[in-house]
Amino acid sequence: MESTILSSRFDWLGSDETSFVALDGSNQDHPRIVHQIPEEIGSGWVESMHLPLNQIIRRGYVSFKPKVSGQLYPLSTMVEHFREPVLCIHSVKTGLVMLSDLNHGQDYSINSNSSLFQHLVHRNSSAKMDTSEDVEYVILIIGNSVLKKLFGEECAASLLQGLHVASIPSGTVNKVPHHINTILHSSISDHLTGNTAKLHAQAKVLDYLCALHKYFANEIQEEQSSRNMQELIYQVHDDLIHLHGKVPSLGELAKRYDLSVKQLSHEFRNTYKKSLFSYITEVRLIEAHASLQKSDIPMKTIAKHLGYSHVNHFITAFNKQFGYSPGSLRKKNNADHILKNGWSV
Repeated sequence: MESTILSSRFDWLGSDETSFVALDGSNQDHPRIVHQIPEEIGSGWVESMHLPLNQIIRRGYVSFKPKVSGQLYPLSTMVEHFREPVLCIHSVKTGLVMLSDLNHGQDYSINSNSSLFQHLVHRNSSAKMDTSEDVEYVILIIGNSVLKKLFGEECAASLLQGLHVASIPSGTVNKVPHHINTILHSSISDHLTGNTAKLHAQAKVLDYLCALHKYFANEIQEEQSSRNMQELIYQVHDDLIHLHGKVPSLGELAKRYDLSVKQLSHEFRNTYKKSLFSYITEVRLIEAHASLQKSDIPMKTIAKHLGYSHVNHFITAFNKQFGYSPGSLRKKNNADHILKNGWSV
């Protein structure tokens, strides 16, 4: 199986001599490689595994001597080329890692509560580690084509969007719940070997990805659903504002907009702070108030236009809304008009 990775090179920064490890796409399976760290600083290792579903997982560990505690130690630089865009996940079990993206001048701080997610086709990074405590980390690399096969194109896209790495290249640090990180951190077993170790790691990685998708992608879907609902309620509002005659019942409206009566009622009140009918009634009475002031349209016509079955129902609602009758408003308006034009009564 051809690896997503074309080539990898790791240069140790703490060694006096030039020291590096180079891997190509055919040898991403690698037992523990010893970090070239001076003995007075500490020691460490990194291992790599090419999983059955064409993902690369790596685990590393670095232990620092007490005398260097409280420093940021430059561990290595990593240059990698990929056959296609990949999702590269950096997760820390213990300690603190400072990762610098040398291509784009971005620095990222990663600890046990947060992980770095990158979406890229070329990686050129350097890593520094806080020597205050031992560092254990996991790196997972998944090609876009693999991600799409696992989730389907739409769900894979929603995961990348939820992680805020939909564009290429991009990188961001996200807080990840401990129970999700624990799945990834336990993927490589110290007690299993051969294909059993790979199958164990693959199962854990799939569990981790599913948990990641549920946590991050669902959040985006909920936000999208919320936006869609908001837009639908705005549409209901606009349609009713421009509707003449009787307002349809809640049941009729709910059916028209493919909502339940309870959902329509709740969402409308949540958006406009009033029940649907109270809101529309108020808007229509304000419209009637303006019509009475600006025109001589008969009240019966206004009442019918606004959906009242009888003019008396309109008069009652008007009086309740404004504290005076529509007839008194029209009389006052006519009187004001006469006085303004200098006519005598």
